Amino acid sequence: MDAMKGREAAIEGFSWGALAGVVLVALMYGAGWLLGLKPLTQALNEPLLAVMPGFIFGFLIDTLQHAGKVVEEIGLMVAMVVALGLLGAAWSWTALRWRFQYSALVFALAGWAIVSVVLLPIAGMGFLGLNAGPTTPVIWAALFAVYGVVLQLGGRPSATEGTDLQRRRLLGAIPLGIGAASLGLLGVLRVPGWYQAVASPAEAGLTGPSPEITPVANFYVVSKNFSDPRVDGGTWRLNIGGLVDKPQRISLSDLQARPSTTEYATLECISNDVGGGLMSTGSFTGVRLKDLIATASPSPGATWVGFQAVDGYAESLPLNVVDGEPSILVAYALNGSPLPSSHGYPARMIIPGRYGMKGPKWLTSINLVDHESGGFWEAHGWDHNAFVRTTARFDVPREGDSIRHGVVPLAGVAFAGTRGIGRVEYSTDGGQTWIAASFKAPLSELTWVLWTADWTPAGEGGFTLKVRATDGSGALQDGTSRMSYPAGATGYHTIRVDVSK
Repeated sequence: MDAMKGREAAIEGFSWGALAGVVLVALMYGAGWLLGLKPLTQALNEPLLAVMPGFIFGFLIDTLQHAGKVVEEIGLMVAMVVALGLLGAAWSWTALRWRFQYSALVFALAGWAIVSVVLLPIAGMGFLGLNAGPTTPVIWAALFAVYGVVLQLGGRPSATEGTDLQRRRLLGAIPLGIGAASLGLLGVLRVPGWYQAVASPAEAGLTGPSPEITPVANFYVVSKNFSDPRVDGGTWRLNIGGLVDKPQRISLSDLQARPSTTEYATLECISNDVGGGLMSTGSFTGVRLKDLIATASPSPGATWVGFQAVDGYAESLPLNVVDGEPSILVAYALNGSPLPSSHGYPARMIIPGRYGMKGPKWLTSINLVDHESGGFWEAHGWDHNAFVRTTARFDVPREGDSIRHGVVPLAGVAFAGTRGIGRVEYSTDGGQTWIAASFKAPLSELTWVLWTADWTPAGEGGFTLKVRATDGSGALQDGTSRMSYPAGATGYHTIRVDVSK
């Protein structure tokens, strides 16, 4: 076998292997939709993030925001297709020497072995993926069987010798058609979600001054998952165990029948930029966590409360904090309706005064333990306490707005967790002087305030506007510009506007 022929075979094999890889990836997502298979691209998300330095993770979140997960998922898809292309290249090159009619299936078997014995265990799904269910190995075997068939039909480096040209073209058209259909399937399954995440996130639907209560449709959504779990409320159970004398197993109807409370609270993501939209206010209905824990009778050695969610997310809080904060809820309703799936149906934790990372959605168990446990974000270097930092933002005007000279309405929100807001100030000269704004009394001690002011520009031209807040204890907002990693973004929200006649 001469070198030129080997290179040509490898290039052709890579092309067909990549095409077969597109088919496999599309069918993998289809199996996820129909059969509940967790796509490898999604399963490898957490192991990949686990080896990524925290500051890089933080930088990517700050830079990409909602687009981050989309970029990561597409990147993993491309990597998977390239790897399967390389497998095809190895098959095509080897087939020049090893003339066996179904050799592509042998290489497909090798690919299945790599995924099942190496990658799935790394992803936490166990040997052959059995932790995810007994059908997982079978589904993956079927996916790689399809890969092998498409590869064999497309490349056929040995079988096509002596075959008439018309037949070879026909055989080559079959995998091309399958590949095109697979791209269409991928588009149907993933593109709408990507578009929603990047171009139309929930919080982007609000314009103008923020309402006191954020509509559910516009309540910000952040998740570590590519695809969030869908939980059956009828079969869901909340387990309370660990260091307790009376373990509890609570159904949704049982939870809803217990004495409940409704509280207004503002939630904010720790990755929210200064002036960002990852902050919303709603009315949450649920049961006080301290009351639920009391029914389980914690043992004397219990010092921490650990939370686990259906998607594997975990968090924890000191038990003395839970006992001292009656506002911490296991919530099952938002704005008077059951929690939407994206917000954690059937139940989620609401922990006022802390960033949203501390409150798992799709809650499934609460365990009393003697140590801090869990912490997806903390494992990547984010702050363990996650106390909300004081922040204020402009809702109107917006960055770059052109404004007619005259009285200009200014409006926005300010938030300082459970510390409350004592003062809001704005500047129209880049921070040289500050003017007090008015603000409406908050709905509760746990929510943002809506602030307003009327500004009459001194003249025409460009102006730099800033806003800052002082919390209820008298502490001024931190004006130093910092990224959200590791403890929340700081700095004054700054916009530039142009005033003209």
